[in-house]
Amino acid sequence: MIVNGLGVTMTVAFKAFMTARLPQGWYEMKRIYHSLLSITVVLALMFSVNCDRNESDRTSENTVTLTIIHINDKHGRMDAEPYISALAKRQSGPVLILDAGDAMHGQTTTNLTEGAAMVEIMNDVGYSAMVPGNHDFNFGVDRLLELKEMMNFPLLAANVKTSAGESLFQDFEVFVMNGVRVGVFGLVTPETAIKTDPRIVGGLIFENPVQTALRMIEILKGANCGVIIVLAHLGVDGATMAENRSDTIAKIPGIDVVIDGHSHTLFGNGLAASNALVAQAGAFAEHIGIVTITVSENTATKSAGYIDVPKSGDNNKLLPDERIANKAAELNAANEALVSKIVGHTPVFLQGEREYVRKEETNLTNLITNSVRFATGADVAFMGGGNIRASIEAGDITMGDILTVLPFSNLLVSVKLKGSDLLAVLEHGVSSYPELTGKHIQVSGMSFTFDPEAEPGSRVKTVTMDDGGALDPDKIYTVATIDFIAAGGDGYTMLQNAADLVYYGGDAEALAAYLATNPIITGEPEGRVRVISRQ
Repeated sequence: MIVNGLGVTMTVAFKAFMTARLPQGWYEMKRIYHSLLSITVVLALMFSVNCDRNESDRTSENTVTLTIIHINDKHGRMDAEPYISALAKRQSGPVLILDAGDAMHGQTTTNLTEGAAMVEIMNDVGYSAMVPGNHDFNFGVDRLLELKEMMNFPLLAANVKTSAGESLFQDFEVFVMNGVRVGVFGLVTPETAIKTDPRIVGGLIFENPVQTALRMIEILKGANCGVIIVLAHLGVDGATMAENRSDTIAKIPGIDVVIDGHSHTLFGNGLAASNALVAQAGAFAEHIGIVTITVSENTATKSAGYIDVPKSGDNNKLLPDERIANKAAELNAANEALVSKIVGHTPVFLQGEREYVRKEETNLTNLITNSVRFATGADVAFMGGGNIRASIEAGDITMGDILTVLPFSNLLVSVKLKGSDLLAVLEHGVSSYPELTGKHIQVSGMSFTFDPEAEPGSRVKTVTMDDGGALDPDKIYTVATIDFIAAGGDGYTMLQNAADLVYYGGDAEALAAYLATNPIITGEPEGRVRVISRQ
C-alpha cells in the first residue's frame, strides 16, 4: 500500500501518542487527540494514491466473477424478496445477498411480530449477511439479539460495543467464492445514538467508522482476503459528519466495495471513491442493487447497477420466486383483518413523502400533529418529519394506511415547558434546514417564521399561538410530542429533564381516533412553518 508520506507520518505520530503510557494528568488530552486522529486519517485518505496489492492479496490466479445482490432501508417491506430470490437463482457464478440495514421494522406484519416475519422470509431467500440499521434497534437491544439467533446468516457490526467494550454482534465474515476469499465487515452509523430512542441504545458504544475500518482491513488482510467489502448503514447524507459517511470509508486503501444504506440514496452505477465503489439501492424495497466484481490476479474490477422491483401489472422479464411470494402473502394475511379496517376518509391526497415532511409543512403533517394535540389536550404539539413515513391517497383510510405512515409504535407524551424552552425546541427543529433531516419540526397549536440564512440557534423570528398571542418566554405551556423525542431522540435533548411527564396511547391510535371525529382536511398546508425570504 502506498500512501502520501505526510499522511503516513502524521498518522504514525498520532498512533504513537495514543498507545503511549502517559502520566495521569495527560489522559484528557489523550482523549482529545483520539478525536484528532480521526480527522488526520480522513485528511491522509484525501492524499492517498493507488493501493498496490501483493500477490497474496488475491488468492485466485484465474479470472473469477462475483455477484453481490443487495438492498437497504426496506423498513419492513417484503415486496422485493421474491425478486431477490429469483435474481440470485439466475446467476451462474457465486453470489452474495446482502442487506444494508433498516429491514426489521416499519410495516404492520414486521412490527406486530417484532421483526420475526422479516427474518423468516430472509432465511428462506438465503441472505448471506446483514448489518443492523438504526431502526433495527427499535424493538430493543435484547429483541435484536433474539432476532440474530433466529437468522441463518450473520448480523455484522464491527463498531457496536457494549459498555464493557465487547462486540455486541459479529465483526466480520469470510466467504470463499470460487477460490477467492471475500471478507465482509459491518459498520453502523454512530447517529444511531440519537436516531433511535436513546433509552434503547444508551448503554451501547458506536465506535468511529474510520478507525474501525482501518482495524478490520488489517484483520481481513491477515486472513488472506482478496476482496474486502464493507456492509454499512452509514449513508451519504449532507448533514452527516464526514468521518461517518460511506464515501469517506470508501477512500481507505484496501476496500473494494461499500454496500451502503441509511440515506435512501439510489446510485445508478455506484459512486466511485478512490479504488472502491459505493453502492446503495434507494429505499422501501423499490429497487434491488447488483454489484459485479471481476477478480483477476491482483486486480478487482467493479461495476454497479440496479433493477426496479416490478409493481402490479408491470411487464418485467424478471418473474418472482413463487415460493417466496407465497410466503410473503402468508405472513401478511395473518394481519389482514386489522389493516383493512376503514378508520376515516380524505377527499385529497395527504403528502407524507420524505423530501417534503423533512423540509416543509404538509397537509398530512398538520393532520398528524393535530391528532397529537387532540389526544393529549396540550397547548402545543410537535413532531419531527422523520417519524412520518408515507403518504395517504385520497379516499378511504385504513388502519393499514395509518400504520404505514406511523410505523414506530411511539407513545404520546406531554411535558411542561417554559416558553423560552419551547423556542429552543423550534430552533433545533429548523437548525439543519434546507437539509432533509428527521428532526425537521412540524407543529400544531402555533405557527412561526424562520430565516434560513441566519445562524442556527437564532433563526426563529416570530412565534404566534393559535389564540393570536405571541409566545411568552416566561409562561408554562403543556407541550405534546412522542416518547422518542421526549427521551432526546433526533437531538431534542432540551426535553429530557422537562417537568410533569405524562404518557398517553400510541401515535397511530391517536390519528385513527382523530379521523373518527371527521376533521376538516384540506389539500394545502396552512402556513404553520414559514420560511422568510430576504429577496
